[in-house]
Amino acid sequence: MTVIVREPTVAAFDFDGTLTRGESFFRFLRHVTPLPRFVGAFVLSAPTIASYLLGWKDNETAKVIVLRHFLRGRPLSEVAPLAEEFARKVIPRTVRPEALAGLRGHQKQGHVCILVSATLALYLRPWAEQAGFDEVLATELAVDAQGRLTGELASPNCYGPEKARRLQAHLGRDRIHSAYGDSEGDTEMLAMAAHPYYRPWR
Repeated sequence: MTVIVREPTVAAFDFDGTLTRGESFFRFLRHVTPLPRFVGAFVLSAPTIASYLLGWKDNETAKVIVLRHFLRGRPLSEVAPLAEEFARKVIPRTVRPEALAGLRGHQKQGHVCILVSATLALYLRPWAEQAGFDEVLATELAVDAQGRLTGELASPNCYGPEKARRLQAHLGRDRIHSAYGDSEGDTEMLAMAAHPYYRPWR
């Protein structure tokens, strides 16, 4: 007897701007950073932020420079609980109700739902677990031997082509059922989907 094993139906979701209203990165940094340090780090980061907005620095380069100013040297044991608090208290206020309904629709059909984001896994994972996602593919932070954040990335920035590469590596295939995104950083992931949705909840 031949047994046909069907591949799971996969729906991939970008986070910032797709599932949420606005960006979470600086909201997170403000939540975990005491105000005096936040102001100082923001002033130091301002030229980098401006260069990124003008297209002079790429997403990953700009992100690492900003992370160094805000998080380098801080114990992960100190920041992680604040990240979980951010996921529990702040993120839900920014999630689009219609986007959450779309996610629930896939979940009710038994689809495998994967969150794929350039933002930080440190706070995305606890939120995604609450939301019922099956997997999170996001940007990981590096930690040194003393358990302190280095301000560097432990994985490639999960943006643009890296989103598609991560999905392909995780699933072992290059086609999925649905994908949801809102920016050029989602282009390659959307191209993988039989049903791509660009800014569906705006």
